[in-house]
Amino acid sequence: MIGRTLSRYRVLERLGGGGMGEVYRARDERLGRDVALKILTAGSGTDEDRERIRREAQTLSRLSHPGISTVFDVESVDGLEFLVLELVQGQTLLDRLRHGPVPEPLAREWGAQIAEALGAAHERGIIHRDLKPANVMVSPEGRIKLLDFGLALRCPSEVEACDATGDAESNLVIGTLAYMSPEQMLGRPLDARSDLYSLGVLLFELTTGRRPFDDSPATALINQVLNGETPRVRSVNPDVSEAFDDQIRRLLERDPGRRPENAEDVRRELLRLGTSPAGGTAAAAPAPRVAERGGAVVASIAVLPLSNLTNDPGQEYFADGVTEAIIARLAQIRSLRIVSRTSIMGYKGIRRPLASIAQELGVDAVVEGAVSRFGNRVRITVQLVDAREDRNLWAQSFERDVAEVLELQAEVARAIAEEVRAQITPQDAETLRRAPRVDAEAYEEYLRGRFHWNRRNEAGLRKAIEHFGRSIALDPDYASAYAGLADAYVTMGIFNFTKPGDAFARARAAVARVLQLGEATAEALLPLAALQFNADWDFEGALATYRRALDLEPNLADAHHWYADVLSALGRHEEAIAESRIAQRLDPLSLAVNTDVGLQLFYARRYDETIAQQTRTLELDPTFGPALRSLGGAYEEKHEYDEAIRVFGRAQELATEDLSARALLAHAYAVSGREADARALLDELAAASKTRYVARYSLAAIHVGLGDHRAALTLLEEAFQARDRGMVWLGVSPRFDPLRAEPSFRELLVRLRLAPSDPTP
Repeated sequence: MIGRTLSRYRVLERLGGGGMGEVYRARDERLGRDVALKILTAGSGTDEDRERIRREAQTLSRLSHPGISTVFDVESVDGLEFLVLELVQGQTLLDRLRHGPVPEPLAREWGAQIAEALGAAHERGIIHRDLKPANVMVSPEGRIKLLDFGLALRCPSEVEACDATGDAESNLVIGTLAYMSPEQMLGRPLDARSDLYSLGVLLFELTTGRRPFDDSPATALINQVLNGETPRVRSVNPDVSEAFDDQIRRLLERDPGRRPENAEDVRRELLRLGTSPAGGTAAAAPAPRVAERGGAVVASIAVLPLSNLTNDPGQEYFADGVTEAIIARLAQIRSLRIVSRTSIMGYKGIRRPLASIAQELGVDAVVEGAVSRFGNRVRITVQLVDAREDRNLWAQSFERDVAEVLELQAEVARAIAEEVRAQITPQDAETLRRAPRVDAEAYEEYLRGRFHWNRRNEAGLRKAIEHFGRSIALDPDYASAYAGLADAYVTMGIFNFTKPGDAFARARAAVARVLQLGEATAEALLPLAALQFNADWDFEGALATYRRALDLEPNLADAHHWYADVLSALGRHEEAIAESRIAQRLDPLSLAVNTDVGLQLFYARRYDETIAQQTRTLELDPTFGPALRSLGGAYEEKHEYDEAIRVFGRAQELATEDLSARALLAHAYAVSGREADARALLDELAAASKTRYVARYSLAAIHVGLGDHRAALTLLEEAFQARDRGMVWLGVSPRFDPLRAEPSFRELLVRLRLAPSDPTP
């Protein structure tokens, strides 16, 4: 079967099999997408099997719900009957159970999703009749899909009992015995509560790793279900809460009249358990009332990394770029809080319940979805989920040519904003509407550039510069590519990966081209402000430019973050810390933002708070060098030199090429009295400066620690001429306090615009 083409579907691989045939992944050659084919092989199925597969198609065609697999078509080719179904990525709960039981919160999460999907089917008079782990798929994002409605029964309504006598199998027990309700085993009329019993068996198995009744032999199983005592979950797994145990017990009642009325009641109860002390987690704090949908307040949103469905790992940059663009579009809406890209990308490839992610990020709703490309077409599929209630609010697919991808992203952002009924100002509306066409190849090179720029290491930045350059060659008027090029060169200069003056000059040329094109967007303003701050030492100009960027995109975490840096350098510490807290709220998992909160506390001489903040940052990533360097600095200023040396040493071990960590370690040696060790590292740095740029600012600090003020002042003058980025901190860094009485140091601060030219006595 592999390699065969049925109608327009090219069969690629076998996914599994069941009583009615085989399931394969196939390529829809006309639409360029992957689908699942459920094939009843010729000669192996009865007339009843063929009728059942057609009935499954009819049943699924009546259902439209994100938690139920979608049917696209039913066909017959050369004697083969097959369904064309949505290809659901992930693993079945049966596969998941092979690794043992799942934690209670996850079982409740999945149970609520299954109940919601069952409720949608029951409202259309459809009973699944074969709910079991093998027929429930969980996506990499933690979303549930119900599969295989081949045994489904269509009833007048969810509340009326439905007799199977209209089925070809009216005299047979249909389904999987271990998950059947008692009434289904006995061949009695069924209603929606039969599926709820099966859900109870499934939840029992999820939380304990085994079913409530042994299934061998079949006669013993039937006797236990019909006459035996139903076990409690806590008798097998005492870690399960009593409330959840009680809920499962009600689902497993032998008498349907003693079970919950309907699936919606089950869903609500499972969610209630998840937000009550009995359920084991705390309720989220209420958000300010900004927008509503169906009674749910949506004031904050996280757009999770969109999955790459192109079946080409090399296209990850494209999916990441689209994710980032949608976040940027939504960030322009003042009435919503949108979590920044940095925190979001930490969830890429992570399988976590949406409610858990939402709680970590402090948001009301989550957007998840996928990007696929086929030829020159791009499709974005997204769904909006009320994460607190685990309820799907909306789902939609969007499709355009690659050349219209900017308009496509804008359309997705507008649709999301409309769904949460966000308050959109005329300025917001105009910004969301603006979406010029772009050369498709130039856009792809731009996305590759951003992908590498986001890595923030020297190799990544050099690759980013290459891709931005190619983008510009393809489209000399593409403003975003120039903005990306400016960002890359600014970062090269700030991190001392090359001579700062050279890098800043190249960045300045790129920014000038962006502004020449008339694109004074936030994307263009950020590198401009960075140049004003780091290269021109025009602090007031940088503050004004960051304010302009924030006026355009109030949710721009980077703008709040770097605006705080300028305030901190000017000694406006309380304002800086307050601004950084805003950035932290917009980008809660950003290592850079969290580190800079601690750094601003450091420059405010609040060393105990610095230690507390950087300790929290290092809980996110114990290897993050900037946080280690800031932490070591706080210990050093508290004269806890052994601890400072240990921390700086750790930073040096983790990144042996990190010259800034080596310089800080040398300074700690110097101020702690270990002069020989300090001078040994100073010699190493001097040798390194022959082949790469070594910040003169850092070398000057070591000489201050050694008490050699003349050498320190000479090096600071060299740092001034080189436009060394560290110079912006000269006015607030405690390491240079011993120089503050020196007239030449005071004069240097005046030239840096960090002190007035005519100080008052």
